[in-house]
Order: sequence, then structure tokens, then C-alpha cells
Amino acid sequence: MYYVDARGLVCPKPVILAKKALQEHREIIIDVDNEMSCENLQKMAGVMDLSCEVKAEGNVFSLTLKACKDDMKTDLKEADAVPVTPAVNQNYIVVLSSQFAGYGNDELGAALMKSFIYTLTESEQLPECMVFYNGGVHLTTTGSGVLEDLHRLEAEGVEILSCGTCLNYYGLSDALEVGKVTNMYEIVERQRLAGKVIRI
Repeated sequence: MYYVDARGLVCPKPVILAKKALQEHREIIIDVDNEMSCENLQKMAGVMDLSCEVKAEGNVFSLTLKACKDDMKTDLKEADAVPVTPAVNQNYIVVLSSQFAGYGNDELGAALMKSFIYTLTESEQLPECMVFYNGGVHLTTTGSGVLEDLHRLEAEGVEILSCGTCLNYYGLSDALEVGKVTNMYEIVERQRLAGKVIRI
């Protein structure tokens, strides 16, 4: 049986690790050390039609996930067909107008944004492009904590576009680290022509 040690990791990483392991193994054991990850893995098991047994010892939850039948739901159904390189999806783009996800606490917002962009790198269908404007341009410039993930997305074919006016406003015109500079006309056209727009 394949073992995944996800202790010390917070979601979505345990779920992503479990899905990857299940693409090659019909039964896995995964250990997590927080209740939220345990609950999220149980929800994933329900969606993917997996049996799920949970054993708790102290603050460690050990989940045994097993395929109930040969024709599992979701991406496991065609696990062998899952490409190593995610496919760029021409039907949607991602637009980020802030360096934080949501409103309230900036520290939490920064952590959520980092988690969102990391999760995007693990998606089977990547967006055609990511557009950054207003405070969002801080994510594509020197000092950003998500540059590694953005470079990875760009290498996979995702266009990374940052508003030139916004870079100039924040004094970041010479600090762009990933992608290219764009303008409001292109930002409007990209959203107008996209099949779906995800705004964060």
C-alpha cells in the first residue's frame, strides 16, 4: 500500500498529494495532523467514490483511501490519460486586482492568495492567461512570495500580464519579475473574449 506523509502541510496540499498518489495507486494511506485536512480528504473521497477509513492517534489522522470499483469517478477514471503537463484551457482567464485574497486580515489574505496560486499550478486545466492590475501587480514583482509558482505557470504556457499603468503608479516598473506588461485595452479585450473569468 502506498504511503503519503502530509503531516505539517495545510490544505490544499494534502488533497493534491492524495489525488496524485491515487492516479497510480488504487489504495493509499495518508497521514495529516490537522482536522481541516482530514475533513477535506474525507470530502474528496466522497466525490471520487473512494472508501475512507480514519484512525486518529493524538493529533495525527491516518486515512486509508481505496477505490470502491474499477470505474472510479473524476480524474481517476482515466488516470492513465492524465498528461504530465497540464493543458492550457482557452476557455478561462484569471484576474487578480489585489495581492490579497478576500477582505479582512491582510496576513490571512496573503496566505490564501499563495494557496490559490499554488493550487492553480496543480490544476489539470490551466487558464489561458492571468491578468494582474491595481495591487495585484505586487504579485508579479520583486519580493513577491508567489514568483516561483507564477514562473511555473508561465513555463506551462499561461500568459502572465501586468498592467503597465499600475506598475508605474506603485513605482514597480523596473521590478517586474515574471510575464509582460499590458494595458487596459488588452485587459478589457481578454475578459470580453474569455469563455469564463475568475476574479480574485
